[in-house]
Amino acid sequence: MALESLNKTQEPATEEEQKAQTSDEEPSDVEETLTKDVIFEILKNQRRRDAIEYLKQNDGEAKLGDMAEYIAAKENGIDIATLSSSQRKRVYIGLYQCHLPKMASSGVIDFEKNRGDIELKPMAEQLEPYLGSSTPADESSSAAPKRNLAVASAVGAAVTAGLLGVPGFAMVPDAGWAVVSTVALVVLTAMETYRGTLDQD
Repeated sequence: MALESLNKTQEPATEEEQKAQTSDEEPSDVEETLTKDVIFEILKNQRRRDAIEYLKQNDGEAKLGDMAEYIAAKENGIDIATLSSSQRKRVYIGLYQCHLPKMASSGVIDFEKNRGDIELKPMAEQLEPYLGSSTPADESSSAAPKRNLAVASAVGAAVTAGLLGVPGFAMVPDAGWAVVSTVALVVLTAMETYRGTLDQD
């Protein structure tokens, strides 16, 4: 009697029960949806938008070095061939330490730090509706190098005119021009440093 009871309790599951159990064990293939906060966090920085755009232009794959050169040239408004080592390095470090890890943690890219390999993931398609937008801060940031160059050129021309005795400029003593050039250099350096901190956000 006890054996018969045991056999009844160990009867194989029905077909419906087996299907239900299998479906519970299988991992879900539903793609995770990015929240608006995550999308905003990714796209609020121009470098991250440029990184996504560069990947799209290169079939979803890129090397960190190539991407850094592309973005550095775009930020400075010059050709890649004329980039300085410091311009390359500044963008490379920002991408490596901040932007690419943040994008990878959000699931929009795969980033192999040791080899510098970057690959766009399907989840990045959720960013498409927002990629066309830009903010005034981004536009100001991209124009900063040209503005700094214009200010430096103007100060340099004024100092040169004063030292050469050009009428009007010669009224300022040499020590005064030294102060003007020093202050201009300090201000431009401070502005560039501040812009660098914004690039890390």
